[in-house]
Amino acid sequence: MTRYAKAVLALLVGASSCGGEGLPEIAVKLSKNCNEVEVRSLVPRVPLEPGTIVLDVATDSTVTDTVWLLLRRPTDDGEGELIVQLQSSGGVEAEYRLETSALISPSLSLQPAPDAGQVWVVREEPGVFELWRIDPDDPLAPILPSENLVDFPTDGPLCSPCDSGEWPRRLFFVEGQPAVVSLPTFSVDAGLVVWAGRLDTSGLLIRMADEHRLSFEPPCEDDTPEAQAACAEQRMNLTYPEVTLLGVQEDPRREQTMIFGHRTKAESYDGDPFPLESADVFMVGLFLDEGNRPEGILRSYSGFYTPEGPIDASAPPLPSASPPFGMAVDRFAAYGLFSNGGVLPRLIQLPEADPDFEELSGRIPLELDTTLLQMDRDLAMGRLVDGQWEVTKLFPDEPSQSGVLLYGGAEPITEVVSGGVGTFMLRKGDAPPEVVRLRCPQTDPAAE
Repeated sequence: MTRYAKAVLALLVGASSCGGEGLPEIAVKLSKNCNEVEVRSLVPRVPLEPGTIVLDVATDSTVTDTVWLLLRRPTDDGEGELIVQLQSSGGVEAEYRLETSALISPSLSLQPAPDAGQVWVVREEPGVFELWRIDPDDPLAPILPSENLVDFPTDGPLCSPCDSGEWPRRLFFVEGQPAVVSLPTFSVDAGLVVWAGRLDTSGLLIRMADEHRLSFEPPCEDDTPEAQAACAEQRMNLTYPEVTLLGVQEDPRREQTMIFGHRTKAESYDGDPFPLESADVFMVGLFLDEGNRPEGILRSYSGFYTPEGPIDASAPPLPSASPPFGMAVDRFAAYGLFSNGGVLPRLIQLPEADPDFEELSGRIPLELDTTLLQMDRDLAMGRLVDGQWEVTKLFPDEPSQSGVLLYGGAEPITEVVSGGVGTFMLRKGDAPPEVVRLRCPQTDPAAE
């Protein structure tokens, strides 16, 4: 009998009895999240040849013990090479060499694919946005490169002004399909623009299949002529001088992908700027509509918070793009980590079934070195403390019950690198790095 079945049976028994007379009290605890966490070592010591550096890591799947590693390895000619390896605790299972000039570029990263057995390599730097799909099961193109996609979005009538060369771009997946999202770093009016384009992987190069301009404007409270006129005036007097992308959902398996951002607001009246500054954070849920085109829904949040409670909206500091920031998702909600002026860390939750954000900041300890950790349909928070990894398993139903775990060993941990969906690489100075999986405590199936 599964744990769920036992819980339902306990509830039925309690409901069918007269106040439960003659029966022992049964504590039933049902939640979508666990409140404890465990660390499982997948590759305790990554085997490296002399001079080889691990640039990044990515999970292969949540059910296998294999992980992808991006390596920069020296060669006899002194130029070096970029290698993508599939590794497990037993050693190297597959290896692929990338043809690129970006051997010393810090802008290379790995990104998990929705399906096991695939991984993507991303190169993003000023003037360059390139991708490689690694798929061992593709007999024609196990390594599929892209064009330089830095021209996305294309300058045109729907992209003006469009100095897109400096816009942030991110690879994401929507209903399993690869796509790219990009945001301008400012707005010329009250509309926030998000560009989404699907990728075509059917040829010898990865190309943009299409481009879609998603524009979000402040809503009007009602449709009366007076309200519409007030909305039009407000939109004319509102711009966003700074728009910053703070995070993109790391789990590629969801039908909807969330992006998280920050924007400052500037308001004017008859051309004269208001003296008050304001800012907020926002989340956009990206999905495919009935015509298989990217669509989105925007939600914004500007509540100001201190440990004692909300403060006046005109009081500094404002929500900012200063660290810490990031996002993660569980089964039913998205979470955004940001700060007020780089001074006060804050955590918000946006449930899928509720359009309103909930602030969790005052209900769980947060530090300026806190990071959000994406688990398998769950999340945690982490920070380094005296060479150990302190992991707080966030329990959104009751944050005060969130359990804390310290993980470390003989060598101090100097950096934690996320590989997406519960996989992390722990750098340990001169010692070989370790690759681990963060998960809810596993139970004996025979006991369920």
